[in-house]
Amino acid sequence: MTSRKFALAVVLSGGQQTGGGFHQALTNLRMLLKALPAEFSVTVIDSRGSFSQELQELREKGNLENATVITVPKKLTSFRDRVLTDESYLFRIARAILRLGGMEVKTSVLARFLDTSSADLIYFTSPAPEAADLLNKPYIWTLWDLCHLDSPEFPEVRTSGKFEAREDFNSRALRKAALVVVDSSELIEKAGLYFGVQHTKFVSIPFAPPVSRNVASVRAEDIPQEIRGLEGKYFFYPAQLWTHKNHLRVVEALRETNAQGHDLHAVFVGKDHGAGASIRRTISELDMSSHVHFLGYVEDEAIPPLYTHSLALIMASYFGPTNIPPLEAMMLGTPVIASDVHKNQLGPAALYFNPDDASELSRLMIEVTGTQIAERLLNAGQKRLKELDKLRASGEQDLVSRLTALSKRILRP
Repeated sequence: MTSRKFALAVVLSGGQQTGGGFHQALTNLRMLLKALPAEFSVTVIDSRGSFSQELQELREKGNLENATVITVPKKLTSFRDRVLTDESYLFRIARAILRLGGMEVKTSVLARFLDTSSADLIYFTSPAPEAADLLNKPYIWTLWDLCHLDSPEFPEVRTSGKFEAREDFNSRALRKAALVVVDSSELIEKAGLYFGVQHTKFVSIPFAPPVSRNVASVRAEDIPQEIRGLEGKYFFYPAQLWTHKNHLRVVEALRETNAQGHDLHAVFVGKDHGAGASIRRTISELDMSSHVHFLGYVEDEAIPPLYTHSLALIMASYFGPTNIPPLEAMMLGTPVIASDVHKNQLGPAALYFNPDDASELSRLMIEVTGTQIAERLLNAGQKRLKELDKLRASGEQDLVSRLTALSKRILRP
């Protein structure tokens, strides 16, 4: 039997502005670096070069001593690789000619790079579509949601070929993966129902709040200047501007709340993905512009004080069944109001509303301003975090165990 180490390539994809998914990928990497047995070697692949700062911090802390970090070139150099991946005119013509002969040869740069690497197994720490393009290497994939099937009415998962693209890479990546990492048992059930994938293929590891989101990281001076006067008078919603994030329901509920004599505000942070103009127009029509504050993308250090100085987090999204902001809020001692798709994730640690019902949300916004209900939610939140920690530890142990079993099947003398 060969004595060489089993080569695991861990792929980080996405960017910091993608929000919680960015931090979750790093959380999964940190876990692997701590938990993998000595017979594994690890190469970390920063597929878009967007994790350089975070990886440098891991180096400084000594977490990457036993790992190699590389980035993927924008273009591959060998002629064969360029025929497969290059978007320049010459190579697109070459692929067209090959297709006329019945050969489908297009693949992504990342997939080709991985297929020709020395890795024995690839682990995608986020739902990278490029996994479906792999031709040679076995891989572990990550699935966060199937919301294009749960809620196809939203344009961000339905229009311009987005639905078809998700169907394509989800179905291929799920079926071809050696293992699939998910964050809930609900998602395992859905994947089995929608795509006919056996439950035994999945490992469930609940989401974790980013390590940077803790009470020690809260500094009042990091609150954005434009809302410093709102301390204790606003509800916080960190969510990129997509239609499914349901910002308008928050605004409608806030209008009802203030119509009852309150003077409360909403603070939204997150990149605009096309829904911002419509949201702002409706806010103006509702005469709520002075009470709704868009901060856009904010740096990481601003997030903890934005939570702790708010009345509560409102997680209004139609998409689930899980999200990371409620975990961040509980970690920081901030009450949580969430749409009812999050009940299984949060249990008694949140107040729930029908995401179609602004009046129901308004009632909860008023209720959470009471000291007694806020204290109950904070206590329940700490308890729920401990429960999730235990489930996460069990899932991580399961993943490492199954990785070890895979290495024995894949590695040959």
